[in-house]
Amino acid sequence: MEPATEGTARPTVVFDVLGTLVDQTGSMERQVSAMAGIDRGAAAEVARRWLGHVAEQERAIVEGRRAFTPSHELDVEALDVQVRQDLLVADAASRLADASEWLQPWPDTVAGLDLLAADVTVLGLSNASRRVLAGISTNAGLRWHQVLSSEDARTYKPAPAIYELAKNSTPTGSGTPFMVAAHAWDLRAAAAAGLRTAYVPRSDGDPPGPGDTFDLQATTLLDLHAQLLDLIEST
Repeated sequence: MEPATEGTARPTVVFDVLGTLVDQTGSMERQVSAMAGIDRGAAAEVARRWLGHVAEQERAIVEGRRAFTPSHELDVEALDVQVRQDLLVADAASRLADASEWLQPWPDTVAGLDLLAADVTVLGLSNASRRVLAGISTNAGLRWHQVLSSEDARTYKPAPAIYELAKNSTPTGSGTPFMVAAHAWDLRAAAAAGLRTAYVPRSDGDPPGPGDTFDLQATTLLDLHAQLLDLIEST
């Protein structure tokens, strides 16, 4: 495929980040185990409670029961809860405060984004805060044309406003963007907001249900790139 020329808009893909491009759960378990000096089983329970607290608070924000708070502050809250519950010591919790900035990419992520960025406009759209996204992008080596945070919309997925943010950030003439995620709930909300959808499976994602249909389903980001090229060349 020839590179886009002046006046030719490229399609846009909008990537979920946490769980889709980086291994959030596994990375957090490994960091908790290393920083707190506990075995992987105990670390997995800490990570589960941590992520559960953050998810619960994000829901409260979406539902208007709490004022917007960026994700890195929710992380600190979740760690403080575990200190009070004697699941972590305060020193370990302090060392883990920036753990979300060090989430490791899935094996196909970096190469897949590099390929995609050469042929389509690549956006990130994440519940992670700007600070966390800057850390992930740097430490994991992720290539974007733009990355959008929940802080920009002052809410969290699956609120419609965050998907509108992505639509409003799509270059003129690019057409309806594809939301790419490993979470079926994310893609359902994106479709309801008027985005096209592409599902990529990950081991800790939310798989499609019997009634789910998405515009594209890929096995990896490399497969997604190939399918998008076929789609572009057929139009």
